[in-house]
Amino acid sequence: MKNTIGKIFKNPTIFSILGIILILIGLPIGINGLTLNGGGSLGGAIILYGVLIVGLIVILDRILANRVNTKKLNGIEISLLIVGITTFSFTKREIIIDLSDKKTNYFIVLENNGTLKNSELNYSFPFNKKMEFKDKVGIINSIADNYQRIELESPNNWKSQRMQPWKMNNYKIRFYSNGDLRLTDNEIDSIIKKEIKTVANTVYN
Repeated sequence: MKNTIGKIFKNPTIFSILGIILILIGLPIGINGLTLNGGGSLGGAIILYGVLIVGLIVILDRILANRVNTKKLNGIEISLLIVGITTFSFTKREIIIDLSDKKTNYFIVLENNGTLKNSELNYSFPFNKKMEFKDKVGIINSIADNYQRIELESPNNWKSQRMQPWKMNNYKIRFYSNGDLRLTDNEIDSIIKKEIKTVANTVYN
């Protein structure tokens, strides 16, 4: 038993250390998830599936650790880790709308139909963009593009309601509001029409 444990922890590498930590954390969470009802049990199964994959990576790592120089293996694993994190961060990049210092109960995202000027987007670590906007409207090229995922940074009391894009007055729209407003569809339509009219008649700087 001691020999087996010794072999597992012999010549530790980045993957083996991180993998064992993830297994120790994920295993009990996944097992507990299986005891839950509905989507909770599915989440538990997904976590356990991830634990299985991590376990296989640790096993492969331990095999390689006994055949390859540990320093060289660590160098390769660090490189793979950096590439993986960078790729993941790039694919998950978002447009951030910071409402934390704005006194508003709603916000509208308009997809530019070619008649407006886009809101300025500034760099935000690592690959995100932070929107600079006026009043309660932000304008972007495409709401549907994957990299245009929108993340609201809002006050703690903001209970945002996110509505999927739809068209109005030849604009694709996404509307966000404080849930405390309890707006009706007609009230939302009225707000959007008013803001579209204001933006369309204003040079957006």
